[in-house]
Amino acid sequence: MKRIVFLVIFAAALMTFALPSAAQSGGLSVTCDNGARFDNGVEVIVNQMRSGFTYRATAVGIGGFDPVLAVLDTATMQGLCSDDEPAAARYAANLPTTGNVPGSRLSAQVTFRNSTSAPFVDISLVVGGFGNQSGEFLLILEEMAVTAADGAGDSFSVNITPGMVASGVPLTVYMLTRGQSGVDPLMYLANSGSDLRPAVIGGSQVLCDDAGGQNCYGNHVRLDNYNVTIATGTLPGWQYDAMLSIPLTGVQLDANRLNNYLTFVMTSFNQQTEGQYLLVFHMGTVPVSGAADVKGSF
Repeated sequence: MKRIVFLVIFAAALMTFALPSAAQSGGLSVTCDNGARFDNGVEVIVNQMRSGFTYRATAVGIGGFDPVLAVLDTATMQGLCSDDEPAAARYAANLPTTGNVPGSRLSAQVTFRNSTSAPFVDISLVVGGFGNQSGEFLLILEEMAVTAADGAGDSFSVNITPGMVASGVPLTVYMLTRGQSGVDPLMYLANSGSDLRPAVIGGSQVLCDDAGGQNCYGNHVRLDNYNVTIATGTLPGWQYDAMLSIPLTGVQLDANRLNNYLTFVMTSFNQQTEGQYLLVFHMGTVPVSGAADVKGSF
């Protein structure tokens, strides 16, 4: 990964330096200087973030799970943590794989941007449970947009960890049209991080145009009866929104964690429409004793 330097906009009392250490419980370990710590971190990489753009990431726990969110420099393995961010307390959701997820004072949030001279950089977001807690969570990413300059599309890579596999929770990704945007979302699983063509499993491309329709892989339902609540209000789903759910139970991981990334590409149907969208990851994590040490392996 490329080294990143980023500007994080935050409330100083709630954001602290993150000092990653060896992972021995199924994921990435992070220790924050306010005492927040986890060893079961799940990493999502925003690939090739454009200079000058600002994104917001919010981690919302499910069923009492207390998430800690870290934004890390992939070269130095240092960055910033967020835990129990008041501005994120109203974030909530009602999605097919989660049911109703109410707002919580335990939610974490970071607003960040690429402030380097480089036009594109990779930024890592890592979510774990406070005190190594097990559970499920949503990672909500705002300010994403499909544009003519995207090429194949926006890509996001998820590092599949032993803790994710052991949790039994499928990795589910939702792409929802934002507000009055005219974008018709389409997402797919790429062959790899460098090969952004759609992956094929059992003769079918792993993609989703309209959830609940015929051109959608795996388990899915129409999203027009579901919604996500963010700072500006409740965003309803509609019939053209997309979802992909990837079962992880029984997945055999490579000993080298760098070989365990799944990359998802966000675009529009036939790349005919543009506009903002909301991206939501639903994931689970548990501690796994004896998991491989991944210190410094970004």
